[in-house]
Amino acid sequence: MKKVLSLVLALALVLGCMSFAAAEDKIDIVVWSFTNELQGMVEKYYAPNHPEINFIYDMTPTADYPAKVDSLMASAGASAEAPDVFALEAAFVKKYVSSDWTADLKDLGFTDEELAVAIPVMAQIGQNAAGVQKGLSWQSTPGALFYRASLAEKYLGITDPEAFQEKVCDWDTFMETAAEVYEASEGQCKIVTGTGDIWNAYQYQRSEGWVVDGKLVIDSELYDYLDLCKTLIGDDLSWDAAAWGETWFAGMKGVNETLCFFLPTWGLHYTLKPNCGLTTNDTMSEEELVAAVEADGGTYGDWRMVEGPCGYSWGGTWIGANAQKVASYDDAKKAAVHDLIYFFTLDDGFLYQYAQDSGDFVGSTVVVDKIVAEGGTPNPFLGGQDHYGMFAKAAALANGSLMTEYDDTINTLWGDNVTAPYSKGEADLDTCIANFKAAVAAAFTNIVVE
Repeated sequence: MKKVLSLVLALALVLGCMSFAAAEDKIDIVVWSFTNELQGMVEKYYAPNHPEINFIYDMTPTADYPAKVDSLMASAGASAEAPDVFALEAAFVKKYVSSDWTADLKDLGFTDEELAVAIPVMAQIGQNAAGVQKGLSWQSTPGALFYRASLAEKYLGITDPEAFQEKVCDWDTFMETAAEVYEASEGQCKIVTGTGDIWNAYQYQRSEGWVVDGKLVIDSELYDYLDLCKTLIGDDLSWDAAAWGETWFAGMKGVNETLCFFLPTWGLHYTLKPNCGLTTNDTMSEEELVAAVEADGGTYGDWRMVEGPCGYSWGGTWIGANAQKVASYDDAKKAAVHDLIYFFTLDDGFLYQYAQDSGDFVGSTVVVDKIVAEGGTPNPFLGGQDHYGMFAKAAALANGSLMTEYDDTINTLWGDNVTAPYSKGEADLDTCIANFKAAVAAAFTNIVVE
C-alpha cells in the first residue's frame, strides 16, 4: 500500500511539475485597448490556435485611455504590466506613432513586402513624419456620400447613382444642387444636417496638414470651406444642427427630409443602417426582411452611395507595439508579437474571413481586391449596390499624410473659433482667424504661430 501511495504521490508531483513548466513556458502578451473589440477578435480568431500565449487584457474607456497610456509609458513603459501591443484610435494615433513609445514594426521583423499590401491611407496614418511604419490597422475607413433615392427622384428627377454623382461631383456643383433641392422642396428638404457633416470630407481637400515643419498652416482650401459653410447657414440649405444629435438621426429615419450624409465604412453598418427606422437584425431571412420593410421599413432600402465631391477617410483603429518592451524581447517573444500584429492587420486568411463575418472593410489591398473580384457584397439596404466595390474606389482617393498628432485639438479649435462664429455671422473672418491662432498658441507651445 505504501508503495502504491508513493507511486501516486510521485506521479502527482511529476504531473504538477509538468503543468507548472507548461505554464512557465507560455508567452505573456499584454494587450491594451479602449474597447473590447480587439479582445473579442483575439479570443475568437487567434487565441484558440495559440495555446502557447497567455493574453492579459486591460480595457480603459476612450476618454481616459490616452492619459493612462501616457502615465505608464513615461514612468514604467518596460514593466510587466505595460502593454506589449496597444490599440490606437484615429483621434490620437498620430500622437503615439510620432513618439518614441511605439516601435518601428521592422524591429519586430516586418518586411517591406509584408507592409506593401496595407491600404495606403491607413498605412500613411500609422507612420511617423519620417515614414517609419509604427502602426497597422485591420480595417480601412474610406468615406462616401450616402443619399436618399426617393428624395433625389422627387426633387431632382434623378433615378440612378451615376446621375446623382454628377450633381455632387465637386463642391461648387454640390452647393448648386443644395440650392436646387431647397427650391424644389420649398425649404422642406436640406442637403445635409449641418456644416459639421461636410468637415470630415472637406478637410481632405487640403494640400497640407495643420502643422508643417513645426509651424501652424491654414491651407487655402479652408477659406473656401468657410465660404461654403456660410452659404449653407445663410441660405438655409442645411438644418444648422450638429452631427450625432436628434436632428441628425431624424434625417436617417426620414422624420425630416435630409438628402445626404457623409459617412465612412463603419458609418454605413453601425450608424446609418441601425438608425434608418427599421427594427431588424442580421439573422432575419430574406422573407422576414421583406415583410419587415413593407410593414414599417423607415428608410431601409432607400439609400444609395456615390463617391461625392472628394475622397476621404474617417476613423479607424491601429495596433502598435511598445518600443520599450520590444527592445528587451527574446526571439520567441518578438516572433509572437510580430505574428499577432501580422495576423490581424495583414493575414489574407483572417481578413477575408473577418470581412465575411462582420461586413467590415478590411485594410489589405489583396483581400479587398479578392472580394471585389468575387462580386463584392450586393446590399439590399443600398438597393442592391455593392458597397465593398464602392469603398474600394474611395479607399484609393484619401491622403493619410495630411493627418498630424495635433489634429484632434486643432480641429476643435477651428470649429469653435472660426467655423461656427463666421458661418453664423457672429464675427468677421480676421477676428475669427486671430482668435484661432491665439487658441492654438495657448494649447501648443511647441507650434510656431505666425
